[in-house]
Amino acid sequence: MEEKLRRLAGEKPLFAFDLDSTVTRCELLPLLAREVGLENEMAALTEACMQSGADFAPGFAARVELLRAIPLDRARRIAANVPLHGEIAAFLRANAPRCRILTGNLDAWIGDLIASLGMTGRCLCSRAVCRDNRLLCVETALDKGRAAMELPRPFVAIGDGSNDIPLLRCADLAIAFAGSRTPSQEVRRAADVVISDEGALCTLLEQLI
Repeated sequence: MEEKLRRLAGEKPLFAFDLDSTVTRCELLPLLAREVGLENEMAALTEACMQSGADFAPGFAARVELLRAIPLDRARRIAANVPLHGEIAAFLRANAPRCRILTGNLDAWIGDLIASLGMTGRCLCSRAVCRDNRLLCVETALDKGRAAMELPRPFVAIGDGSNDIPLLRCADLAIAFAGSRTPSQEVRRAADVVISDEGALCTLLEQLI
């Protein structure tokens, strides 16, 4: 990793962050599921999707189906108030032009949250079809591997879940963040380093600003 840091120093890399359990302190979908009394079911589905090597899109569509009854304005308010890793959020706000968020979460839910982080126009996410304050279906689920291939180089990736593995593998420096959950062995193998403290993470990233 030290050699990669030396190589990146002075190159002004982009910083590509996962959202759930990386910028936020928890997963958003279980918070939304609480609104319809399905928190336990959603938590189990989310954990299975994060820890398995299964394709992201089908599992995500199944989880979204549980949440279609929630009015979009209510879902956006919940997302906007999700607990954050404060130092990471501050890093994003201070360095927004150098940062991107890549998340499987839906644009219809996270728009206000993304705006509060100063990342409007700098977030790649899944897209929803909506009408009359309701979510109808998932139009496209973000493929982080494909999205990573289109990011400017060099870039540093920060993530924690199985759907972040393609992003981590593509990065010039890959960081598995263990601030909210313990990354799986697959995620750890895809990363150059595992960091559990957000202050230590931001200190490392500041070295590359």
